[in-house]
Amino acid sequence: MNTSKLLVERIGLFPSSGNIHVEVHNSTHVVERIQVLYADNSLDSDASGAGFSMVFADWRFKLQVSDALSVCLCVESRGDSQFMQVKTAELLANICGTEERP
Repeated sequence: MNTSKLLVERIGLFPSSGNIHVEVHNSTHVVERIQVLYADNSLDSDASGAGFSMVFADWRFKLQVSDALSVCLCVESRGDSQFMQVKTAELLANICGTEERP
């Protein structure tokens, strides 16, 4: 089996949003707020110096601080690209909603 076919199969097993860069007013605040919003439902989480990742039964995401005014989001699901798109939209809405809070 050639490498490109293996890659296509892996992408199908774990569809990904790719890295989505979002401009925000305060990246540290956004990361902290999203972490609080999703912590109760996660199976596992890993906080790094500039962000965190969380794992759930059928999906996972990573949110990193790019700089003071932007964050980078990546969402993956287990074999369901439509579900990955729904979760990506949900997280983006929550990121934007976090911006409106004091």
